Formats: sequence, structure tokens, C-alpha cells
Amino acid sequence: MTAFLLPVALFLAVVFAVSAIGKLRSPDRGRGTFEALRIPVSRTGTASTALILLEALVAVALVVTTGWLFVAAAGAALLLTSALLMVVIRAHRLGAAEDCGCFGEWLPAVIGPRLIVRNAVLATAAFFLFLPALFLLANTGRPTGVPLLLSSGSAANSSLGALAAATLIAFGVWSIARASSTAPAAPSPIARGDGAVLVPATSEVVDVLARGSRARLLVFVSAGCHACATALDALIQDQGSLDSLVEIYVIQRASSGSAVTRPTHDLPATARFALDIGGSLGGALEIGTARPAAALIGTDGAQAGPLALGSEEIAQLVASIVAFADEPTA
Repeated sequence: MTAFLLPVALFLAVVFAVSAIGKLRSPDRGRGTFEALRIPVSRTGTASTALILLEALVAVALVVTTGWLFVAAAGAALLLTSALLMVVIRAHRLGAAEDCGCFGEWLPAVIGPRLIVRNAVLATAAFFLFLPALFLLANTGRPTGVPLLLSSGSAANSSLGALAAATLIAFGVWSIARASSTAPAAPSPIARGDGAVLVPATSEVVDVLARGSRARLLVFVSAGCHACATALDALIQDQGSLDSLVEIYVIQRASSGSAVTRPTHDLPATARFALDIGGSLGGALEIGTARPAAALIGTDGAQAGPLALGSEEIAQLVASIVAFADEPTA
């Protein structure tokens, strides 16, 4: 039993620690978690801070506590993982398809079946940590916890328990990696028509990858994404300089079951809000699930330079365009 508890406790502690640190490093993604999961929260900043502190507390408690405190820590881990599993299932049924932001910018994962499997595995691991710890203490009076397991040396005495723990942890790591995989299955050349987007304001279909007289700046966003709002603020601030060089399209993916047909963020006055039906444009540019993202399209319809991923890279891209626009002509 103890050989099973030690590695599972350490595994869950690492998961909660990575989740807390990831949100702390990327506060926009952390705050966006609640809106991505369709959780109505009036003060997302406060809620995000509370969640980070709770995850950090559980991570530390799983490593340093013993006895009933360890049982309480395992119970808190079970409650958190079970609650997250339920809200992900609910968000998926509501048609959400954004990055959940669970680990900040680390391990991005789209809300969907793979994320549900990942959270189900984590909840299962927490359940099989809490139940034996509670049983040992309540029925046999034997306190447990990582410090006691390490000092007793009994964690290596049961090969069966160690094997069960290793199997569960391997399944957990696999589910996390699988949910976080954003690489395209097979790259393919951009076909004609893949750049077609729908402009709801005019019911017009525009091919943003076609040749044109002006370059285009395509900014991909998702509903309820705080990092997307930060990226759009950079465009609004430098809109005057951008307008002289590029047409701005703010693009949101539209899939079956999605009712979002209007922008959920403040846009630059001259920007056109468009819907990427079925995600064909995002797939053609191999953007994956990362939001926000931006691509600069030249007048020949080809992508100019690499994708800008995240609000910081988009701000750098905007700054470089503005710098070019502000250069004095000979």
C-alpha cells in the first residue's frame, strides 16, 4: 500500500505545482481559464489568484504533511480534480473549444474529449490516493504521508504496489501529453479557398490569402481570452500607423454548436471581425490551438515571416510594422 501512495502523492503534487506556476507565469491565460470553461466569475483576477494559492497549498501539503493533514490534502486534490472534470465536461457540452489555460502557457489543451480523459485520469489518481490514506488512518490507526513513507523505507517493499502506481502515473503522463498535443498530423500546402472567412457584419465571404493591393494582419482570437484582449489593445494603440500599411482582420473560429458570431473583445475601429468556419484558415496556417496568434500576409497572398504566438509576440510584430511605417521615405 505504501509503495503505491508515495509515487502517486508525488505525481499529483508535481501536477498541482506545475498548474499553479504555469498560471502565475501567464496571468492572462490563468484569468482566461474561467471564461474558457464557461464559469461565470465577476472578478476573474481574484478568482485566478485564489485558485493559484489553493493549487500551491495542495501541492505543498501533499509533500510535507502526515496523518489527518495528509488525508485532508488528498481529499482536496480529489475535490479539485473532480470539480475540474465536471466543469470541462459541461464546457464541452456548451460548445467551448478554446485552450483551457489550466497550465498557463505550458501544455496548452483544447477543451474536448482528450482534455476530459486527462482530467478523468487525474481524478482517478486522486481518488486512489485519498481512499487508502483514509482507510489506513481510520481503520488501522497508521498515519501516512510522504515524510513517513520516505523515512520508513517501506515504499520499496511492495513490488505490486509500486507497479500499480507506475502504471497509473504512466497513464496520467500519457493523458496529459495527449491532451496537450497541438502538432498538425501532416503538413500540406495551402489550397485555394482555404483563406475564406465570413464577415458577419456584411455577410461577405473574403479570401484573406488571396492576392491584393494591401497586406493583411490576421489576428486569431477566442471568446473570453484575456491574452487576446491584451493583444488587441496593442493594435488599438497603434491603429493609426497600422492602417497605412495593412488591413486588420480579427478572426475567431466558428464550429458547429458555436453561437458566437460577434466579437467579444474591443476591436480597432477599422478592423474587420471574421469567422473562420470550421477552422480551415487556422489549419492552413498551422496555428493549432494557441490563442492569440497573428500572421502577416503579403500582397501576394503568402505568409510573411513566422507566426506570432501570444500577446507579447503580437506586440513585437505590431511594433515592427509600426517602425516600418514611421521610417522616413527617401
